[in-house]
Amino acid sequence: MVRPLPKLSAREFWRVVLLINLVDLAFAVDSILAVVAFSKDLLLVFLGVALGILFIRLAAGYVVAVMERYPSLEKVAYALVGWAGVKLLLEGSATLAELLHRPELAWHLPKPVFWGVTFLILLGGSLLALREHA
Repeated sequence: MVRPLPKLSAREFWRVVLLINLVDLAFAVDSILAVVAFSKDLLLVFLGVALGILFIRLAAGYVVAVMERYPSLEKVAYALVGWAGVKLLLEGSATLAELLHRPELAWHLPKPVFWGVTFLILLGGSLLALREHA
C-alpha cells in the first residue's frame, strides 16, 4: 500500500529548499578544493565547479545506483580526495616556505607522479571494486 505524502507548509518547503542548496554549496566547496589540487587556472577551477554542480544535479541517481552496486568505489573516492589533499598540503608547504623566505622547507610533488598515482588509484580501486562485486 502506498502512503500519501504528507502536506508541507510553505515554511517547511522553503526549509527543505534551503537545506538542499546548502548541501549543494558544500559539494561546490569540495569541488573547488579538488580542482585547485589539479590546477591553479581560474577558468579551469570555475569550469570544474560548474561541471561538479551540474553533475551532482543530473547524475545523482545514477551515481547512487552505481555506489549501491559497487560499494567499494566509496573507498576509491576517499582515496582520490585524500591524494588531492596531500597535493594541496605539499603546495601549501611551498607557499609557506616562500612566505618565510626559506625555500629549503618547500616540498614539491612532480606532476607526472601526481597524475600517475591518481591514475593508479582510479584503475586499481575500480578493478578491486569490480572484483569484489563478482
